[in-house]
Amino acid sequence: MSTQVEFTAKCFGANLGLTRNSDNSWRMSLYTFVGKDRKHRGIAFACASPGKVPRVDAHDADTDTPAALWLGSACIDLPATLAPKIQAFLTEHANGGAA
Repeated sequence: MSTQVEFTAKCFGANLGLTRNSDNSWRMSLYTFVGKDRKHRGIAFACASPGKVPRVDAHDADTDTPAALWLGSACIDLPATLAPKIQAFLTEHANGGAA
């Protein structure tokens, strides 16, 4: 078992969360907060079995392909500047490293 770790960042005006749970499973979510009560509103969510690690595809200027975060067959496009930050997080935590 490993410690839960989480990465959060702004992503195209919403919030992106990437979490490794204590059983080494991963989940990613895109969400926002709405109203004066700041209620959580989910936009997209994906989870994977323990051991299935997310991957980041960098922006490809030649083909105009956006950067993307993949978890299994689920994909969320990323701002090009966010991709290296998530890749660094994954490099540190994909094999059970703690925060």
